[in-house]
Amino acid sequence: MISAIDYGRRGPRARMTRFRLYPQAPILAPSQPPETVWVSPPAGSIKPGPADDRMYVIDAIGKDRPYDFPYLPPYRGPHHAPVEPGPDGHFDYLEPGSREFMAAHVYGTLRFVLDVWEKYFGGEIPWHFADDYRRLEIIPIVEWNNAHSGYGFIETGYARPEAPDRQPFSLNFDVLAHELGHAFIYSLLGTPPPDRVSAEYIAFHESAADCVAMIAALHFDSVVDRLLRDTHGNIYLPNELNRIGELSQTTQIRLASHSLTLDDVPDLRTPVGALSQPQRHAMGLPLTGAVFDALVEVFQEILVEEGLVSRELDDLSRQEEDAPAEEVQAGFDRAYAGRHDEFKAALLDVRDYVGRYLARAWRRLGWDLTFSDAAAAMLSADRELTGGVGRNILLESLLWRGIQLPFRRGRRSYSERMAAARARRS
Repeated sequence: MISAIDYGRRGPRARMTRFRLYPQAPILAPSQPPETVWVSPPAGSIKPGPADDRMYVIDAIGKDRPYDFPYLPPYRGPHHAPVEPGPDGHFDYLEPGSREFMAAHVYGTLRFVLDVWEKYFGGEIPWHFADDYRRLEIIPIVEWNNAHSGYGFIETGYARPEAPDRQPFSLNFDVLAHELGHAFIYSLLGTPPPDRVSAEYIAFHESAADCVAMIAALHFDSVVDRLLRDTHGNIYLPNELNRIGELSQTTQIRLASHSLTLDDVPDLRTPVGALSQPQRHAMGLPLTGAVFDALVEVFQEILVEEGLVSRELDDLSRQEEDAPAEEVQAGFDRAYAGRHDEFKAALLDVRDYVGRYLARAWRRLGWDLTFSDAAAAMLSADRELTGGVGRNILLESLLWRGIQLPFRRGRRSYSERMAAARARRS
């Protein structure tokens, strides 16, 4: 099976450029070497840096503060020599652990994620800063405890910068993909005037960026294979996919699989100035959870339709806290045995389905969006792509999280009409 990254918009893999990337931060799996990937620019076209027509790396020396307006690119301070491609035009010769590898890893990751999502969008995703900067500037090492995406740049520091084993975000695929996701959303939704920035806009940004990372990670065969071999298809279990931005075996920046609803996070009407950074991230989790739920539910529906799991097992697994976990897992264990390739094909299908409907939905939204607008856009995208095959699953996932559909022409929302119907029946 050919994944979305294998055949990009610029031609087959034989003409693409090789990098080595860590699907997981290396501290999580120190025995697993980085994996070879191909990115769309042809071998020999990526210049020292690495650099191409969309982005370039400049490895700053001693940069001890992140960009902040009016301090913006281009970086003009001292920097290390640009990383050169190998004699064959590829960058997979670099030694892990070296500063040169870190610089190439950031570029390779961002290019890989850009290729994945431009395939779903069906063309180039323009930069939101294109009026001032032609290319995205990437700074792989800043003496700082965070990573961020801004006007013309992405730069990364360290997790736990004061610890002996501080972890460079430049080697964390999820964190890098999340930051590029912010750049996509700035481009698609635009940026509101400073006095019109809403908590809902910020929360949507965080959710969408997490979804960008989650879908991009599923383009590593190793991630898909480990996910299925660890869970046997019962992917609500804690796993590599739903632990976004892992920093250790027990710590992650956010979880995609959780039980949070809008009632469990700060009110979306909260003034932005009253929100802490963790609260801003938390507010997007119900929407991320709804997308993850839909991915899992559609995956299981495909497994049922193809006779890979029984309808009884599927129903049992949906009983939430009443489901006997051991019985559910035993059922998946039996169903998965000897059928890895079939389960994998189903998961890749749902990966691409979710990627395409998110891309189409995001195009419909503007900076003054609400979560209800996002829900309506997702349902419309599903209707256009599949004729509404995923409608009921999406509705259930969104409504369970407390995300309502918007009013239209004075009619009650779908959830209100359903509640009224249940009241009449009772």
